[in-house]
Amino acid sequence: MPHVTRAAVPLKYLLAAGLLVAGHFVGVAQQRPHAAFIPPTSYPEQTRNPTLRYEPGGRPGTFRGLDGQWHPVQIAGWLPDRVYLNESGNHYRAFSPEEMTAFVLGSDTMVTVAGVAPGKLGHRHRLTAFGRQLFRGGGMQLVDVTDETTSLLTLLVTPHKLFIRKNAGGWELLPKDRFALQQLLLAMLADDPTLVAELRARRVGRWRVPQLLARYADFRTTQFLQTAAQPRP
Repeated sequence: MPHVTRAAVPLKYLLAAGLLVAGHFVGVAQQRPHAAFIPPTSYPEQTRNPTLRYEPGGRPGTFRGLDGQWHPVQIAGWLPDRVYLNESGNHYRAFSPEEMTAFVLGSDTMVTVAGVAPGKLGHRHRLTAFGRQLFRGGGMQLVDVTDETTSLLTLLVTPHKLFIRKNAGGWELLPKDRFALQQLLLAMLADDPTLVAELRARRVGRWRVPQLLARYADFRTTQFLQTAAQPRP
């Protein structure tokens, strides 16, 4: 039986057929809405405002307004650029760091970090943010301003943005470079001779800063008590 050789299909016809099939599926995909998409008209009336959020399980907390007074609220969550608050019900409004100076949720205190150079808070146009307070005492304050993490990998590789200030002065970004960190701490803790000697002898990483600040606060407290105990002329 003679061997029958199939005629080769020209490449241009194969490409044309492939484009037709691909075009069909792209057209179908464009006609179907995304599975997670909810048409705006189906939103409840209360959530059409983009600053509002529905949350059935808020937690009790407090916030300190620009007038310096503390107010009890319910808190549904927060990010560096917003916190969701209400007084009752399940609809929460987003408030920005410019609208308060601090809020407390559970055992955590979040404070407003302001007056920072553009870009240092993680976004080019962000000039204020909420930061979790890591330490406060002896006139020193340390906060962590870090964006929300979306995965374990992000948590491991995202550097925390730590800010420090003294006596309610301007916020300084805690540098990751050990030499730059050494110079900043030497300037801020200059009145504690023991810490100054240690910092000059050995550079430290950022993870040591809360310990150093706790020791500095003890030094300031001891210094104050000793001064107060001295007889007055």
